[in-house]
Amino acid sequence: MISARLGRDYDPALLQRDLESLRSLPQAPQPGPYHDGDWTGLTLYEQGGDRPGTQHPHLYHHAPAPALEHAPYLRAILAELDCPKLLVRLLTLPAGSDIGEHNDAGSNFLFGSLRLHVPIVTHDDVVMVIDGERMRWRPGELWWGDFARPHWLRNDSDITRVHLVIDVQVNDFVLGLFPSDFVAARRGDGISAFRPPLPVSERTAEALAPFRCAFSMPAQLMPLFGKGGGLAGLARDAHAECRPEEGRLVVTLDGEPAFAMERVAARTFSIVGQPPGIFVEFDAAGRPGSAEVVVRGVPEDLYAAQLGFQQGPVVPEQRFALGLRPTADTVGP
Repeated sequence: MISARLGRDYDPALLQRDLESLRSLPQAPQPGPYHDGDWTGLTLYEQGGDRPGTQHPHLYHHAPAPALEHAPYLRAILAELDCPKLLVRLLTLPAGSDIGEHNDAGSNFLFGSLRLHVPIVTHDDVVMVIDGERMRWRPGELWWGDFARPHWLRNDSDITRVHLVIDVQVNDFVLGLFPSDFVAARRGDGISAFRPPLPVSERTAEALAPFRCAFSMPAQLMPLFGKGGGLAGLARDAHAECRPEEGRLVVTLDGEPAFAMERVAARTFSIVGQPPGIFVEFDAAGRPGSAEVVVRGVPEDLYAAQLGFQQGPVVPEQRFALGLRPTADTVGP
């Protein structure tokens, strides 16, 4: 199965009402080399969305962006989807425009991130194809598509096509939207589900102090963690330092805050803002000497995957060893 209509339907008129209230807000061209720039979006959930003006929004969870304040029906839809959200956007494709064939390699059950769509404005002459099969989705319907497979889109109509696109982390609520036999089959292939952080008592500065360390971040992982740089500039190892901050571990790469981690088990940390299919496992809870970054459900070539062109098969699990070193302020007698 490459698509599924899920158990929710929404009022097309109310969707259109909210869309009209958002039309005056600026949209941004979407990333990727497989379109000519006409494909644009308005972000409704983003990292640090509830912290306007924060210097490093990528250290925080995805949260409603200011634009969502103008869209009460969309806000209610997203609140009713009882799962952690990643990026949420209103994506717009004008008449006569197209999006070339590509893959969203990290959109799968094993990586723990799925892409849901609610069409708002569409037309029979808008052609969307996933893995050779044409999709026919109507306004107000909630759909999942397997966008890890090759897909493309062409707007042959005379209208501007608009979809609400919701990236979610997999949890029991999300799985409950799918047919039970489909979920059972996916469990056989592997599912990475969201894990909540441990109680606050396990995430105090004192509890996290043993994890303060330094290490080299492998170049293979830089497309996931090297925020703010071009891919060519990320093709090298980076010096990383890890320190407790605000109940989390914050990791700097070459001196710049790059990502944060939350403790979900004694020795295991999730990556804030990333799906549950990527996490860090330390070898001990007290002064660990090594760690591994575990990545599930993506191909080996993360550079090509970030560009939307998957090279090679999906790898069920990859482990990247980190040799930990003490930082200057952890060296003691």
